Amino acid sequence: MGEKNIKFGITPCPNDTFSYRALMEGLIDSPFDFCFEDIETLNLCADEGKFPVTKLSFPAYMKNADKYRILNAGAALGLGTGPVLVKRGGELKKDSSVIVPGLNTTAALLLKFYARKRFGDSVRLRLIPKYFREIIGTVSSGEAEFGVLIHEGRFVFKDSSLALEEDLGEFWTKETKLPVPLGCICVRRDFEKSAEKVETLIRKSLDYAFLHEEETYPFVARYAQYLAPEVLKKHIYAFVNEYSRDMSGISDSLISNLKLGLK
Repeated sequence: MGEKNIKFGITPCPNDTFSYRALMEGLIDSPFDFCFEDIETLNLCADEGKFPVTKLSFPAYMKNADKYRILNAGAALGLGTGPVLVKRGGELKKDSSVIVPGLNTTAALLLKFYARKRFGDSVRLRLIPKYFREIIGTVSSGEAEFGVLIHEGRFVFKDSSLALEEDLGEFWTKETKLPVPLGCICVRRDFEKSAEKVETLIRKSLDYAFLHEEETYPFVARYAQYLAPEVLKKHIYAFVNEYSRDMSGISDSLISNLKLGLK
């Protein structure tokens, strides 16, 4: 990979900063210029092919598969854990309004998957997109009754007097017997000749992170929404696992079941 300053779009969430810290800080020689955006911004940027290498929600990758190739390294897959649907009170109805962290996110798709299983084809949820770090405050203040939380928010919502309506990740795994497909790393089609080299660098960065965990946590905390060490560690170990190194054995099954959820 001879190019330099290759734009690589990631999020500031702990699983990304943990995974790519070695590449970001030059601890491993890297051609990448990392750019932070929230996941829905990255999803929307994919419509224009903005980043040669980028993290995407799985639904956004599926929408842009003509522009991007999915990699087998770098994915964030939850082992029975993922986005959570929370509330101030009351019960979800088939026409409830729900705040989501973007209409192109896996969180929104998992909500639809759950709602269709619960209410059938008559479901008419109203999904309202909002920046993920504002969702807890929006629901706890009473501006909205329900919200879907991602990243560290899933571990701390009870501190804001919110209640769990459904663990959407756990529901997905019970129904499909698959890990929760949250985010994946993709390369733009005109850049896919470098796909294997990008995967190799990602795996080197992951290996470095796990070999130097304690020195990686302060770097992660710089960008995290919630700084409590136990929250950061819960988040990292929920979503950085063996599938982050290689998801080749399950990627086709994940995509097939997500397509069912999108119908």
